[in-house]
Amino acid sequence: YIERGYAALNVQAIRSGGVKLVIDYSNGIASTIFPNILGNLNVQAVSLNAYLDSQKLTRTRELTEKAIRDLSHVVTSLQYDVGCMLDPGAERMVVVDERGHAIENDRLLTLMTKLVVIAHPDIKKIAVPISASAEVDMLAEEFGLTVIRTRDSHLALMEAASNKQIRFVGGTKGGFIFNEFLFASDGMYSVSKLLECLALSKKRLGQLDDGTPRLQMVKRSTACAWNLKGQVMRHLMKDTERLPRELIDGVKVFPRPGDRLTSVLLIPDRTRPMFHINAESADGAISLQMANEYEVKLHVWMHG
Repeated sequence: YIERGYAALNVQAIRSGGVKLVIDYSNGIASTIFPNILGNLNVQAVSLNAYLDSQKLTRTRELTEKAIRDLSHVVTSLQYDVGCMLDPGAERMVVVDERGHAIENDRLLTLMTKLVVIAHPDIKKIAVPISASAEVDMLAEEFGLTVIRTRDSHLALMEAASNKQIRFVGGTKGGFIFNEFLFASDGMYSVSKLLECLALSKKRLGQLDDGTPRLQMVKRSTACAWNLKGQVMRHLMKDTERLPRELIDGVKVFPRPGDRLTSVLLIPDRTRPMFHINAESADGAISLQMANEYEVKLHVWMHG
């Protein structure tokens, strides 16, 4: 595992990049492997919760939020370049920029995409789920990328990664797949790749965030009984049939003619009795209005 990681990374760039990292292992499996890897990569790192503890492998939302605040505090106090928190299974990461701002998952996908293509200009094809922000499409236009949209599941992202032409597959939950290393999301490799791209681009995440266009996304989740999901989907298909839409997973509709940056994604949850609404636009007021409008429609379609 370690040898394959070194072979796939630009080790020299990381060693000479001098990027300073604060890392929270969440008392998970990575704490037994990753410190040695970081040491060999010559990374100056401060570790938090860096011992395996089976009692702490699940965290409540409150504890997770507190851990992110602690990570942010350490980054700013030490004036380090970046903070990363791995989940206990070491598949996904939460990232804090040099100013201590925790980067929300959808925005992290945008910034990771930008970093990867700045550091590796030869990458021309990437894959992201249908739920990813249209910020990725704006980057695609800027950098001449082809973006493949997949269903909203890790399995679909792994399938996309099996295409050799697609070199970067980004998820919306903090997981990233780099198929030069592995065909599933790997948190330790993602952190290493982040360090590599920061070193190669000579940029910091907060600075990159400032210079990257931002869209406003409003997310809602509405309870929907299992037996009503089909009924809702039928109504949704009929309601949107005259509008531009994508049917990769759920229904993604573009309600304003000619505006591909304004969209509403309505998607049934795979494992819970609920529907998700993601409304996005350059104008936050429009996103909010669309989220409200489709939430009302969902209730009407469920209850008549």
